[in-house]
Amino acid sequence: MGIKVERKWVVFDSVTGEAINPEYMSLSEDKVLKYLEENPMPADPVYSEQDLIYDVCHSSGMLTLMDDMKQETREYVAELIRGLI
Repeated sequence: MGIKVERKWVVFDSVTGEAINPEYMSLSEDKVLKYLEENPMPADPVYSEQDLIYDVCHSSGMLTLMDDMKQETREYVAELIRGLI
C-alpha cells in the first residue's frame, strides 16, 4: 500500500456540505454517455471522458478531482452531476 498526500478538489453538496459519493448516485454508463453526447466535455490533457465515466459510475468514497485539472473541467463535472442526480 502506498500512502500519499496530495492536493485534491472535493465534489460536495453545497446545501448539506456532504461529499458526493458516486457509489450512491446509481448513475449508469448509458446515462452519462447520453449526457456527454448532448453536452460535450471540454478537452483536458489530464482527465478524459473515460476517467469521468469511471469516477461517476464505478468509484466509491468521496468524489475528488485532481488539482491539475482545468477549472472548466471541474465545473463541467459539477454540472453533469447536478444534471443527472
